[in-house]
Amino acid sequence: MDAECMSASHWTSAASCTGNADMSGLSAVLFTSLITTLMQSQKQLGNPDDYPDDATSHLLDEYDFIVVGAGSAGAVIANRLSEVSDWKVLLLEAGGDPNPTSDIPSLAFSLQKTDIDWQYQTEPEAGMCQGFRDKRCNWPRGKVLGGSSVLNLMIYIRGMKADYDAWAAAGNHGWSYEEVLPYFRKSQDVTSEKLLQKDSNGEKYHARGGPLTLEEFEQTEFSETILEAVKELGYERLEDLNGENQLGFGNIIATTRKGTRCSTAKAFLSPIKFRENIHVAKHAHVTRILINDQTKTAYGVEFKTKDGNVASVKFRNEVIISAGTINSPQILMLSGIGPQEHLEDIGIKPVVSNLKVGENLQDHLIFPGALFNVKKSQHYQMSPLNLLDTYYYYLTRHTGPLSTHLGTTVTGFIKTKFAEDKRPDLQYHFLVLLANDSNTVNLVSHILGFPDEATKSLHEIASYSDFYFVVPTLIRPKSKGKLLLRSQNPLEHPKIFAGYLSDPERKDVTTMLEGIKFAQELMSTEVMKLKESKQRKLVIEGCENFEFDSSDYWECLVRHIGTTVFHPVGTCKMGPRSDPGAVVDPELRVHGVKGIRVADASIMPNIVSGNTNAASIMIGEKAADMIKREWLH
Repeated sequence: MDAECMSASHWTSAASCTGNADMSGLSAVLFTSLITTLMQSQKQLGNPDDYPDDATSHLLDEYDFIVVGAGSAGAVIANRLSEVSDWKVLLLEAGGDPNPTSDIPSLAFSLQKTDIDWQYQTEPEAGMCQGFRDKRCNWPRGKVLGGSSVLNLMIYIRGMKADYDAWAAAGNHGWSYEEVLPYFRKSQDVTSEKLLQKDSNGEKYHARGGPLTLEEFEQTEFSETILEAVKELGYERLEDLNGENQLGFGNIIATTRKGTRCSTAKAFLSPIKFRENIHVAKHAHVTRILINDQTKTAYGVEFKTKDGNVASVKFRNEVIISAGTINSPQILMLSGIGPQEHLEDIGIKPVVSNLKVGENLQDHLIFPGALFNVKKSQHYQMSPLNLLDTYYYYLTRHTGPLSTHLGTTVTGFIKTKFAEDKRPDLQYHFLVLLANDSNTVNLVSHILGFPDEATKSLHEIASYSDFYFVVPTLIRPKSKGKLLLRSQNPLEHPKIFAGYLSDPERKDVTTMLEGIKFAQELMSTEVMKLKESKQRKLVIEGCENFEFDSSDYWECLVRHIGTTVFHPVGTCKMGPRSDPGAVVDPELRVHGVKGIRVADASIMPNIVSGNTNAASIMIGEKAADMIKREWLH
């Protein structure tokens, strides 16, 4: 097959090239075998037969437990509760099955703004998201079995020991790091031998045998360059980013299985698809929890089906809301649980429990504006032939660039002079785009919401050579936001006020400016000079009046294009009854109402110092254990 034919971007196109080659005898057999292998490999991705059937048409009138949301926590809870064969469990999910694209790690960004994404946006607020279309930041959230674990970048980082110890110190007994570590380990099936070793203190942070497969990403040349550069700056190369120490940089451990995404749908729902005591209702959009307002006891769940009908199902024991940081508070408020004044203004009556639902919203802010060209890679290049090879290797072996992130597999943490304790206060993510990769430039611009002039600027940078996004991430923000209902309509997105950079002491701003300085230092190391590193200016119209590289310029840019790294938490805050901001108690039961728990990232009193998916899975494991302890004894 000649080079021109090999440039075909779709495997089905290869058949049109067969006239240029001798397809008689063995050649024809080999070609047919190749095409068959590729088609079978593709069918294995996102196969709907891997997931439980939709039970919407034959639901029972009553279950022991109903779980709302099949995401990072909800899928775990449904699995663990249905381990008790005498319990009947219903799992309600607003979305359907993951699609084939979601199984390919490097295509994660292309899942945003699709039908498996809720496609939330923040409300316009002064001093944040000013450079995006309509001055709104896009907040993708998974609307699919597996939830946001189907959309995310698969980074498995737990946060830091002091995060959980602070939860416990605030009155959340049972949530110290020592107490939650067994629940992290319970889920794990770690493939790396080195991660299974004990540390110098005899502590073991990882385990085998759980449903969730964890692998190390295949290292790229870009990743190795970053690790050499941070070493030059005096940072340790960490063998385990979830170990005793997080100050430093290392290769990412990922929720992948043999080079494909291992979402909680794949890890926790696929193995129980034939379990008879659990039903999964797909495309079931929960509209409210049914509550007896006299006894303040929940007894059922109302939801809309795919065809628009309203249905309801009762439960004997309790409902567990695991719908995520946006949907869980929305469901509670629609059910009469939330800030009394706000609910009455919307027209929701009676108010069953006056709680600060929707408050305490926290997120990790990133800055995607530190851009640096480097000389073109000899190994990774944009060409039809290389693209064909990349897809061939992935579909036949599940290896190569498609099995990892876009260009890099490294993350790490630094501690700035503004850190308030021993913990690092900034995390770094790295994105590499190849020279002239216009498709990826357009994709990144689209998901971020860049206007035309910023997109044009990115294309110009890509025209020079390969380039890095060095992305500082604010992991313990002082700023908080809130979430409010837009109306009584459960199908209408709530109002999201992210509150980025709003802390009156400006600590978030000053810390992020330190983060930009570190990015510049990193890209000025001798290692990066050998790569011909050169900083580039991203054109953002509202910042053009400031001198490039001045503090005013960078603050302007941060306020214009600082955005989410997809980690919203905190809107159903966990805390004792004495905490005026608490929505659930340390057992995750909603204050003032019987029969409702919340179990997902929304219960975090303070955001963890790192990616939130691992913590959400842990919350699911711990919640299921608490429920079993209560109802089995």
